[in-house]
Amino acid sequence: MKKQTFVLSAIILALGGFFAKAIGALYKIPLTNILGSSGIGLYYLIFPIYSLIISFCSSGISVALTTEVAKCRKIRHRYNEQKLLRVALILSFLLSFIFSLMIVFLSHYLAELQGNVNATFGYVTISPAIIISTLIATLRGYFQGIENMIPTTVSMIIEQIIKLSVGLILAHKLCVFGIEYAVIGAVLGVTISEVVAFIIIVINFITYKGQLYYNYRNLNYKSKRKIYVKSQLKKQYLYNICSNKNFVHNTFICNSKKIRYSNKVALIKLLKVAIPSTFASILIPISTMLDSFMIINLLNASGYSSLVSTSLYGLWGGVVQSLISLPTIIISAISTSLVPSLSGLIVYNDTNEIRQRVAFFIKITWILSILMFVIIYVFAEDILIFLYGNGLSSDVINELFYATKMLKISSLSIIYYAFLQTFISILQALGKSYIPFVAIFISLIIRTFLVFILVSVININIFGAIIANIVFLSLSTIILAYSITQSIEFNYTLKSLIKPLIIGIIVMCFCLIAHWGLKSVLNYFISTLIVGFVGIIIYLSWVYFGKIFNEKELKYFKIGKKSISKRKDKV
Repeated sequence: MKKQTFVLSAIILALGGFFAKAIGALYKIPLTNILGSSGIGLYYLIFPIYSLIISFCSSGISVALTTEVAKCRKIRHRYNEQKLLRVALILSFLLSFIFSLMIVFLSHYLAELQGNVNATFGYVTISPAIIISTLIATLRGYFQGIENMIPTTVSMIIEQIIKLSVGLILAHKLCVFGIEYAVIGAVLGVTISEVVAFIIIVINFITYKGQLYYNYRNLNYKSKRKIYVKSQLKKQYLYNICSNKNFVHNTFICNSKKIRYSNKVALIKLLKVAIPSTFASILIPISTMLDSFMIINLLNASGYSSLVSTSLYGLWGGVVQSLISLPTIIISAISTSLVPSLSGLIVYNDTNEIRQRVAFFIKITWILSILMFVIIYVFAEDILIFLYGNGLSSDVINELFYATKMLKISSLSIIYYAFLQTFISILQALGKSYIPFVAIFISLIIRTFLVFILVSVININIFGAIIANIVFLSLSTIILAYSITQSIEFNYTLKSLIKPLIIGIIVMCFCLIAHWGLKSVLNYFISTLIVGFVGIIIYLSWVYFGKIFNEKELKYFKIGKKSISKRKDKV
């Protein structure tokens, strides 16, 4: 199996993630039509807590496994690589099993706290998916550590296809018994999809293990490259340190086949990265979970009926948040491929390459996030009409009006969320996973306070949650950016940062004017496609020919033996 470059890895994940998200968005259209806004609101009462538990059980372990396996991979230490995987799977299973039981026993209590007891059976139905999803995430972390993104992509797409087909069929069949039964059918579709995805990724792993034996059988676990140690320690001294059974620090890389991790050492190495990463990753799901407890109750207290409150929350959690997360798939793919890429460089202490690669990741995040913000802001109403036209009614509230307004305001959060993903991955690869936890924790306290204050104001209502979310993301991003600049020196020019912003503003103005003009001649769908396509081409062309990327950064786009770097310029 050939190693995938970090750009190729990002492309594979981005394409697979976008396709999976597109299926997920497609799934929500007929599901919204079946359940209605109140049913979709009930459906999304369950998932904040489910996502929080999945993040707690798997996210930190997955990142730790990716990081440590990438290091073992660089020195070709198969034994330690497999030991880390076994320990990670056991740890993931035990955690997920405990939480699966907890959610069954606490299901009625959780539903009461959220203000709708009809969610009780939904929690029970989704509980088996906690175990399966956690094991899937752990195996995906392993494959990402060896820089093979294909199993992750394949299992992700199949998971969404099964959820689409089975979930809709069950929801449609059970809706005759009431909305709460239709919601249970949709949730059961999620559980079944996780089972199928788990089978797929296990098959991939078994196939890979057969290839692994062939590739490694003639290797002696010794690194083919020199490992740089700042203090220039003698090899024997390095060996003595690594031989110490209490030694678990990552500063030194043990490149002898005699140095094998025990279960205890493997566990400590994983937990050292997993604990801060887990706490950092669960804070965003915690904010979503707090929304599920607070928003409906706050809206009810401010004078809105339970039906209106649930509909507003359903639009925010089920429609707007889903659309906001769709364009950030590309950034998420880049962030995922970033961790093993930087971890390998850290093994060799290649400071210059680390600095250049981090700078490239930050620059591409800035460029892509501006483009995604422009597209969502300009075409917000048209996207909603196309995707949810039949599912958005005016029976309780003007759902299209509220959803459009929410989406336009929320589009600004795309930029902050994109940077947040990238910065967290950079700090995790640098071994500073505790910094994202501290930054997000501080920001979450402020966010919760703002939600409580703003949503209670009747004229602000659900938009208070959107404002609080933007403040939360922006504050977290600023803190992480400052932390990275303290660890890595950059040579950014103001021009390289300002130019994409100016290009984005010009393209936004063009799209707004052109779209307004074409809508009077063509229907909304055709005009959106034409203007959106032209706007993207103009933006990307301007970025390329405007020399925002220098010649060395263009070489990072190399895939195989080909590269897009053909420009005759000197930057």
